[in-house]
Amino acid sequence: MPKKKVLIVNNNLATGGVQRSLVNLIDQIKDKYDITLFVFNNSGDYAKFLPINIKVIEASAFLKLIGMSQSQSKKLGFMYYSIRAVFAVYTKIFSNHVPISMLVSSQDKLLGYDVAISFLHNADEKVFYGGCNEFVLSRVDAKQKITFAHCDFLNYGGNTARNREVYKHFDKVATVSEGCRQNFVKAVPELKDKTYCVYNCHNYSEYIYKANINPIEFPKDSLNIVTVARLSLEKGILRGIDVIKRLVKENHKIRWHIVGDGSQKSEIEKEIQSNNLAEYIILYGNQENPYRYVKNADLFLLPSFHEAAPMVIDEAKCLGVPIITTNTTSAMEMVKEGLDGIVCGNNEEEIYKAIKRAFDEPSFFEKCRDYLSSQKYSNETAIKQFNKLISNKEK
Repeated sequence: MPKKKVLIVNNNLATGGVQRSLVNLIDQIKDKYDITLFVFNNSGDYAKFLPINIKVIEASAFLKLIGMSQSQSKKLGFMYYSIRAVFAVYTKIFSNHVPISMLVSSQDKLLGYDVAISFLHNADEKVFYGGCNEFVLSRVDAKQKITFAHCDFLNYGGNTARNREVYKHFDKVATVSEGCRQNFVKAVPELKDKTYCVYNCHNYSEYIYKANINPIEFPKDSLNIVTVARLSLEKGILRGIDVIKRLVKENHKIRWHIVGDGSQKSEIEKEIQSNNLAEYIILYGNQENPYRYVKNADLFLLPSFHEAAPMVIDEAKCLGVPIITTNTTSAMEMVKEGLDGIVCGNNEEEIYKAIKRAFDEPSFFEKCRDYLSSQKYSNETAIKQFNKLISNKEK
């Protein structure tokens, strides 16, 4: 019996949770299905992680523009650089509808697939990014069309009338946690019976292998907390700084190690300097191997305002590091209270109380560490969910 022909469409292969989830999924399903990856911009950190036997199609030069930054578009030439600049300005003033529609229509149609999957949710309409949903709907011939929503749809900024309408044209919608599924259904209740939960896939053996390559040794006289995150508003890094400032004033020995980069970097740096916290909060920027920073941490902290199903939680868990996370959409699903760590209230005071517990009740987190180290981690559930998703059967 021939393998089912599956087309997966994504914007790019740059650093990010969606891209990491994508390459992990492809690695898990590559032998069961005939997979083709269509990617707008094939460059990026995760391109090298794709299995060598996967067929990859890269977009036309015009469609590539949605998958790259303004500076990256210079490599295509002045004409493309200028076109992208015009579309970006248009998007900020009006929306991304017209630019995305025009660029998507520049690509030849892809024909003859059993399943076509848009792996990236639509962006905020004022952001020149995305286009995967529109591409699958208008430029792909497939018996079944599916889209993934790697977001908390109610809170991520793209819950608009137009985006909701786009999702109604797919046969199925996949969200990356049950909490995300529930929030998506609240936004688009008529799609309840077409919305599925499919967990992110992980490469646990890779995480463990990399964590043991020259792991960072932290000072033994301090509580060492690690965060791996994009430095952007929704990640709550600034309120985390206020928590560390308070704990330092109380003479607690603590260091917060932050791996990542992003739009808030300069603001975060200024906040650290102005509060004389450079000794206690260390920024490492993006790291090709973040796992070596996580391995020897006492705690993994995620102080986000909102999240979907952050992959870093399961990455830290498989390395045996207890979690403190704010109560976002999937937190209760992903972190078992008293076993994996703590899900705290989504505010500064509750983050403070959760971290202070590590000083007041160190045995609590030691028990969590023992529990995490005793667990076996696999993608079995995620793969069963995916197989069910692309079957021809309804729920």
